[in-house]
Amino acid sequence: MMPRLFRSTGMTPALPDAAAVHRHAAAGGKILDEDQCQALRDLASAGQGSIYLWGAVGRGKSWLLEEYFALLPEHSRQRVHLHTFLSGLQSALADAPGKAEQVIASYRTDRRVLLFDEFLLHDVADAHLLNRWLPRALAAGVRILATSNYPPQRLLPDPLFHEAALPVIRAIESGFHVIELGGTRDHRLSAAPDGVQGRAQGLAPGSTVRPGWITEPLGPSVACLRDETAAETEIPLGRSGHGSPGGRSLRARLTGDGVFVVAFSRLCEEPLSAQDYLGLVGRAGRWIITGVPGVERLERESAQRWAHLVDVLYDERVDVIFESECPLPSGEELAVRLRDAERFVSRLRHLAERPFA
Repeated sequence: MMPRLFRSTGMTPALPDAAAVHRHAAAGGKILDEDQCQALRDLASAGQGSIYLWGAVGRGKSWLLEEYFALLPEHSRQRVHLHTFLSGLQSALADAPGKAEQVIASYRTDRRVLLFDEFLLHDVADAHLLNRWLPRALAAGVRILATSNYPPQRLLPDPLFHEAALPVIRAIESGFHVIELGGTRDHRLSAAPDGVQGRAQGLAPGSTVRPGWITEPLGPSVACLRDETAAETEIPLGRSGHGSPGGRSLRARLTGDGVFVVAFSRLCEEPLSAQDYLGLVGRAGRWIITGVPGVERLERESAQRWAHLVDVLYDERVDVIFESECPLPSGEELAVRLRDAERFVSRLRHLAERPFA
């Protein structure tokens, strides 16, 4: 479930040309829209350079850059989530006191191509880390492919802290090909329209709910997947099943069919981090999250943890069923409680519209 690591060859391969990307997309049944074609032409002109592809949610940024990434030699590339990257850098610094410069100069700089999907900055500490690492990585010849919902100058948008991100912004504007993917269509919403029937969940015929967002009584298939006979256990938190230094754990069920069943309150109302979620994803690729509250009952901290959780589930391709008494929320409803609410809802909808196999 974790991103695969590829050994560097010491050579940076050129990006595939536009025709190769079109062929690869067509082989997967995808057709580029006009705005994606324009972005592809811009990408093709980037040659060996780093790329910062930005635009509104659901325009196909991640998909388009992944098409490039998939055509690069496997030995040259590495895909990494920004949460994972920054956490790893922090851990490496903590493990080598007094050697910060050496750690930062060598951290992942032996990789020839790094793909950062969803390059977002909302934390001052993250900005300081990237301020120190990014110029060194570019100087070492690492090509970085990044997608974002923000143009570079809007990273870390909080005016109280924006100045901390200026070195990152300058590095991107001077060292990357900055490309906007425009358009008005959210492709994530076109994968499955409102009112899709949840046959995979065993819902009654004609039920108008999203396949992975259930607000009605459970059908027999979902009830079976939940396996109420499986006992709840304390699952250690931490990466790769090793637990966390403080011995923290999460109470949940792991069924005989390998389905992870856990309450929303335990995932998002307790102080869990993106690293905790990554560790849990390594245990099961199918989840049922129960008791998802309505927006009016959602605290800011819980909403932000939910956003981190959805990022991890989305990036790790986890199949999820959400059980709630309320309809799937909108970006407008969440805007007062959550940063990047439209992006979060777009990813949540996409998760909720996937088949649960």
